[in-house]
Amino acid sequence: MSQNKALLFVNGDPPPLHVFCNLEKYTYIACTDGAYHNYLSTSSIQPDFLIGDLDSYNPNGKIPPKTEIIHTPDQNKTDFEKALLFLISKGITSFDVFGATGRASDHFLGNISVAMQYYHQYQITFYDNYCHFFFIKHYQKMTNVKDHIISLIPLSKVTGLTITGFQYPLIDQTLSLGSSISLRNKAISDVVTISFKDGDLMVFIEDSKNVN
Repeated sequence: MSQNKALLFVNGDPPPLHVFCNLEKYTYIACTDGAYHNYLSTSSIQPDFLIGDLDSYNPNGKIPPKTEIIHTPDQNKTDFEKALLFLISKGITSFDVFGATGRASDHFLGNISVAMQYYHQYQITFYDNYCHFFFIKHYQKMTNVKDHIISLIPLSKVTGLTITGFQYPLIDQTLSLGSSISLRNKAISDVVTISFKDGDLMVFIEDSKNVN
């Protein structure tokens, strides 16, 4: 078991649940009530916590005996944020999040907005059926990424950006939405580095099943 790491399912496009064969590495498995109702309830995965305002909860549905229902009715926060805060209160510092994309684009953007508030203190990595993505903190070295497509999306103005190990390297560049971003670059080395001075930068890494 990896200490202080949680697997969290939220209510977007269902992930391929058959790939979850190493659940023991997580301290907790949790889901929002929408994720459980829409796809997790038909899987063999039994979450430790079902969290949310319960607007999607079916009281007549079968809930595993081990699953604790956490009612969080605060309408000023999304179920994703409430799930993060509950798990943080349990000592979690790292999150693998599935189901944050798809179904409703506004929910996806809301999930990114929530992550933007917490990534300085916690590691939040999103996964979908094509890639994984996360905020970086001024410097990141990534390994085993050769031939993967990598995009850099600034959520605020990013200055002093330098990247190495890419087909199209950058040195001391500025990225900003509405001006310049870095889409569909390619790692040409097993090790790449990304560094920048200021701003909020998301990195999207295309997963190996999509690599030619």
